[in-house]
Formats: sequence, structure tokens, C-alpha cells
Amino acid sequence: MERIQVLLVTGKVTEEHQFRVTNEKLRTLLESTGRFYVTITEEGRNLTPEYLAPYDVILLHYDGKSWPTDKAVRLGETTENSFYQFAAEGKGIVFYHSTAWVDEDWPDEWRKLMGGYVTMMDGRRAPADDLIIKTSDPEHAICKDVKKEWMAVIEDLFTPVHFHPESKVHVLQSVYDDILYYQELFDKGLFPPKHHPVHIPEGKLENMAGVNQDTPVMWTNEYGKGRVFVTTIGHGPGTWERFSFITLFVRGVEWAATGAVTLNAPDRSGDNRLKQWPYY
Repeated sequence: MERIQVLLVTGKVTEEHQFRVTNEKLRTLLESTGRFYVTITEEGRNLTPEYLAPYDVILLHYDGKSWPTDKAVRLGETTENSFYQFAAEGKGIVFYHSTAWVDEDWPDEWRKLMGGYVTMMDGRRAPADDLIIKTSDPEHAICKDVKKEWMAVIEDLFTPVHFHPESKVHVLQSVYDDILYYQELFDKGLFPPKHHPVHIPEGKLENMAGVNQDTPVMWTNEYGKGRVFVTTIGHGPGTWERFSFITLFVRGVEWAATGAVTLNAPDRSGDNRLKQWPYY
């Protein structure tokens, strides 16, 4: 089977995410399946349709910041328009982790492309580091045989997620944004953190948008003839090494590229139990 050509576009990501380490991990994970070939570029500006033409799917790991509250540096209209065309004509785009954040001036069309997004106006990172991820649609091909619940360790929950009114989003995985994540820190004056202001209407945690609700953390979207896969989780090794995340991520990229899923979960039965990460 011919390998899927992946272009991983990166270059400016908040420092805590150690983007070069993450990029190499994602390349290793994808290529270990034998299904993908990954090219990485740290220069995402001025990407033209001609430059993107050889690729089947774009994997975007870029939030345009060094610090969470910095003004994000956009990729620019040339690249953004090329991405719209790339997807609209039938190819795929994957948005990874903090890429889901948008500033006020980011185009409406960009939000429509992602389907769901988190805004600097009312968005936050929940204080919990260890999250129980719930499979929202076990029948979807990307989620087949994935556990109903699984844990991600040292992870980010970005919430609330807003859906564009013209999007065609299908939620795959979610996390319950429990008010208890916040209460003890709030009572001690430690939430919101100084480095990231949070909108708390009337000073009451229960008034925060999305609290005590399921927050989507993985979803698909349709854009023109193309496909979009978004994962807001994937902060570090505590998630990358989870069997469920490995399965969901490689399938999500394959689905975005082709519209189909052929990859099985890694097999660690029998002698395969001795295999090391990424287990394929």
C-alpha cells in the first residue's frame, strides 16, 4: 500500500510544549505503522497550493506563541487560503493540541475549518493534570475497539470548546469538566493562575462556560470535499504512550487523509508484549 504523505507544519508553539520533541514523537508514531511518510517544516508562512500539492494531509502543530497570553502570530493569508483550498478540494488537515486556540482576529473561515476551537476571550486550561477520557462514539471507525474510558496523564484540558455554526462536527472523545478541578485552588487564591487570566462571571466558578459539562477533546469535521481531525489532547508522554491515544491519533490522521480507516490498534499479545513504544 502506498504511504500517505504527511506535511507536519510547525515552528512557533508555546514553550511548555517542547514542540521539536513532540514533532519527532509524532513522526516516529506515524511512520512506525508503515502507513505514513512525514515531512516536517518549521516555516509555515507563504505555503502555496503548489507547495502543498504532493501531500495527502497536513498535520498542524502551531499556535503562534511562546507564552500562553502572547498575541498569536498567524501563518498569514497565503498559507491560510492554501489550507482552505487544500481541504475544500478533498484532502485532509489535522489540528494538534494547542493549535485549537484562536485569538479574536483569527478569521471566521479558520474557525469553520477546525469546526471547534477555544478562544482567548473565555478559554482556560482546567487545573487537573490527569484526565479520564470518554469515548463519545464507539461506533465510529476511528474509535473502534477503543476503551469506553481511558486515562491521560499530565495533560491539558482546554475548555470551553465552541463549534462554528456552519461546521459539520462529529465528537469522538470527551472529558467531563468537573468544578472540583477548580474549587480547592480557587478557595486558596491559586486559580485563575497569574499567567493565564480566566473569565469567571460574578466570581462564581459555576458560572464559567462549559464547567460541569462534557468537553470535546477529539472530533472530526467536514470542509468542502475534505476532512478535518482535531485533537486538543496530546501534551506529552503521559498521553503519547497511552494505547488508546496511539490508536486514535494514527487512525485520525489516516481518516483525514483518505476518508477511511484501515489501521488496527497495536498488538501487544504474546511475544509482542515485549515491543517498545510505539508498539507497531
